[in-house]
Amino acid sequence: MINRDSFVASPEIQQLVTILTSKEDDYKDKRAATRESLVCPVTVQFQYELTRHRAFSKDISTGGIALIGEREVDAEQIATLAIYRIDDIVSKVRARCVWSKPFGDQYYLTGWRFLRKILQDDA
Repeated sequence: MINRDSFVASPEIQQLVTILTSKEDDYKDKRAATRESLVCPVTVQFQYELTRHRAFSKDISTGGIALIGEREVDAEQIATLAIYRIDDIVSKVRARCVWSKPFGDQYYLTGWRFLRKILQDDA
């Protein structure tokens, strides 16, 4: 067991934890469904592009997902999101970016609304 009293995190790590665990997100009132925290890798492939971009999820609901990634995304962009689950099964969904904002110096926090599940034949 870790003795938390003897461990002192750097100020940068403490700030990161505060940001990632904050319950006061700007977009909390825009959710139509209850969200659950979920951190997993996600590959984003924008419509009409061959390049895939890496991101990871922050939270998810039945209506959509919040992602943190290095690419700035314009609202209304459509992409295929490949969500990598812990059991090594990839779930692919079509989604539309509904909002985007800077997240630190080099990252962007984006909100995506699910459009439809991608079937294996569509991938």
